Amino acid sequence: MTLFNIGPDGFLVLEALLVSTLVAVMAWRRVDAIAGISATAVAAIAIVAFNYRSLNSTPGLNFRIVTALFVIVPSLLLLGLSRQRWLARHAWVLVLLGPVLFVGCYVGICELCVKTGVI
Repeated sequence: MTLFNIGPDGFLVLEALLVSTLVAVMAWRRVDAIAGISATAVAAIAIVAFNYRSLNSTPGLNFRIVTALFVIVPSLLLLGLSRQRWLARHAWVLVLLGPVLFVGCYVGICELCVKTGVI
């Protein structure tokens, strides 16, 4: 399916749904900032480790760092957005916003890396 064929391993939309659901639940339950940062960091690191061990991962260090950024950057942005008052009261919007943010960051990071010559 072409919907899931976005990102370095094809799971970017699923990873986005996982992280955005986690952040939405934490916003809905009004979890404090330290616990939210910790839980989001654990989820992002677990996804990065899964992508690192994937059969489709590229061997170069540059590519592995960029692949990690595809998960870490949008996760942090989504967590930051979840602290906004309106989004905290309407946590279901975070589940919709997560995949859009992940795909947007994927395109932006790819564009930046190509223009700077990293990849």
